[in-house]
Amino acid sequence: MPVIDIALAAYRGDHYIAEQLHSIFSNQFSDQDIFLGNVIVSDNLSPDQTSEIVRELSARYQNLRLLSNPEKGVIANFNHALAATVAPYVMLADQDDVWMPDKIQLTFQRMQQLEREYGQDVPLLVFTDLAVTDDGLNVTAPSFFAFQKILPAQYRGAERMFLYNIAPGCTMMANRRLLDMALPVPSGAVMHDWWLMQVAAVFGQIAYVERATMYYRQHQNNQIGATVSSFWEKLFAPLEKYRLAQKNLQDASRQAGLFLTQFPGVDSHNKAVIEGIAQFESLSRWQRIRKLAGGMLVSPTFWGQVLLYAVAVFMPVTSQSSQSHSLR
Repeated sequence: MPVIDIALAAYRGDHYIAEQLHSIFSNQFSDQDIFLGNVIVSDNLSPDQTSEIVRELSARYQNLRLLSNPEKGVIANFNHALAATVAPYVMLADQDDVWMPDKIQLTFQRMQQLEREYGQDVPLLVFTDLAVTDDGLNVTAPSFFAFQKILPAQYRGAERMFLYNIAPGCTMMANRRLLDMALPVPSGAVMHDWWLMQVAAVFGQIAYVERATMYYRQHQNNQIGATVSSFWEKLFAPLEKYRLAQKNLQDASRQAGLFLTQFPGVDSHNKAVIEGIAQFESLSRWQRIRKLAGGMLVSPTFWGQVLLYAVAVFMPVTSQSSQSHSLR
C-alpha cells in the first residue's frame, strides 16, 4: 500500500496552522490503496503558541509528529522535517495554507502515471496549481499560474529550470529516489523547492497537475504579485523589474554553482547550461550576449528575454574568484 508522509516547516504559525492541519487530515481517498503516513511538523522554536497547538492536535491525530528545530531558516527547517520522513512518497506543506480534500489523491495519481512511464527508480516530482486567496481564504485568483502569467509546460530543461523557480514547494510531491539524491538541501541554496525541481529536472522527471489543489493564503507576511498603483510606482516599475531580474539571475548563478559542486557528474549538455548560468556574472558583457543569442539562457516570454539582455549589459562583471568565494 503506497504511504505518503507530509513535511511541514513551521514558525510563528499559531494563527493558521490548526486550520492547515485539519485540512490535511481531512483529505479523502476514493482510492483505498492510499495511506496517509506521518505528518511531520518541524517547528523553528516559535515564540508563539505554534508548538502547543500541534501538541494538542496530536492527541486527535495519532500520526501527527512535532519536532523542535533550533537551526534557523526555512531550508534548515524543511531539511529537518524531510529527514524524519520514511515513506516512499513525501509532500511538502506550509503552515498558513489550506488543502483541498482531493489534493493528496490527485497529486499521487499523477505520480503513479510518471512511475508507469519512467519507473520507480527515477527521481520524480509532481507539482500542482494553487488558488490564491486573501487572509480570510476568499479566492482572489483561481489559478496561481494564470495570475503570475506562467505556463508551466514552457519551463522544461535546464535552460529555464535553472533560471526560474516557478513551482511553490507547498504543491510538491517527491518520491523517495528524489529525496535520497537531493537531501540535505545545501544551506547556501536559494530555496529548497527550487533545489528539488532542479535535481528532478536533471536526473529525473517532473509532471504538473493542471488544477488548483490548495488555497494559497496571502497575508502581510506572505505577499505575491503586488499591484502597482501610484504614479511614482508606475513610473519606476521598469527599474524595479530590472532590479528583480538581476537579483533572480544572481540567485540562479549562486545555486547553479552549488549544484555543480554537489553533482559533478552531470551530463555534458546540462553541465554546459548550468556552468553558463553559474559563471554568468564573471563573463564579459559580450560573452553574456553571446550566451543569450545562442539560446543558453532562455526566458519563455519576449519581455523576459529583453530583461535578460538588459541584465547582461548592465550587471557589473565580477571576478571568478569572488564568485567562487560567495558559494562557500
